[in-house]
Amino acid sequence: MKLPDTRPAHLSRSFTGIYRLTGRVVEIDNAKVPFLKLRLSDCEGDHVAMLNLDKTPAPEHIVYLDCVAATGVKCLSGQFMLNEFRKAQWDEVATLKTLHSLPRIYCPAPDTLDRLVATAQSLQSEHLRTFLTQVLERKDRLEAFLNAPASNNYHHAYPGGLLQHSLDVANNAMGMLRLNEPAVPRIMQETCFVAGLLHDIGKTYTYDSKGKPNAAWKLCSHDAFTLEACAFGLAYLDQHAPDIAMTLRHIWTCASPGARYGQKAAMTLARYVRDADGQNAMADNQQRAFHSSSRWGFSRSGQNVFWRPELLTLSSP
Repeated sequence: MKLPDTRPAHLSRSFTGIYRLTGRVVEIDNAKVPFLKLRLSDCEGDHVAMLNLDKTPAPEHIVYLDCVAATGVKCLSGQFMLNEFRKAQWDEVATLKTLHSLPRIYCPAPDTLDRLVATAQSLQSEHLRTFLTQVLERKDRLEAFLNAPASNNYHHAYPGGLLQHSLDVANNAMGMLRLNEPAVPRIMQETCFVAGLLHDIGKTYTYDSKGKPNAAWKLCSHDAFTLEACAFGLAYLDQHAPDIAMTLRHIWTCASPGARYGQKAAMTLARYVRDADGQNAMADNQQRAFHSSSRWGFSRSGQNVFWRPELLTLSSP
């Protein structure tokens, strides 16, 4: 490894912040000086930075996807050299905006991630913003949420499909609520959005961090994991906004066809989420069915058959 030019640039660009640690490797330069090469990530992008281990010992007990505090400067070599690197304290992490720590580098659909983060940060309810943080920014869940498909061979069956489908369902469900019940309070609109966004969160248990099906995918229904995935967040809402917590539980456990948990929908929000889910899945399947075949007539996607009328013939001259 060539020795980095660690002199500050003429117009040095310093940086400081709280990031996710998404990469770490030790490199030795030609003078046998050990450097720790780090990748520091958040929803906006990544910094690759160097830590001179002769000058600044690497702190212990920092592991993959931990939140870290880092301060550095851009040098003549173009690299960032760190003068501070440590595990972030809880109160420092708490100052981050909602979902800011989600690593952009792991998302196959960065534009969708941008829309998710922007919408989450626009929620007026502090309790719902905190709830989303406690559910989606967990180290054991965030990679799967960003990487996984929404299904293995059905709708949105591609990397990042779960994120795309989840955000579409959230927006569509809230759109139906606003259309049919325009006077509904803002807090109910935001609760509807969150319910749609997390309706498939149980799938983060059935896919690994790379978006590949795991043992749970074969052994369990993803619906069985929904409340488990949201347990920490729901416990928080129970303390601060119990009606919201119960609303979310009701939507997720009654809204499926046949009411698999035995309770019928007692509020329109449950139907909006259910219908938005079904329509978004069908729209994606229909698009796939006609992607590589004729523009009209019958086509198939998996076990589903779709028909598209010959619009050119039906249209008026």
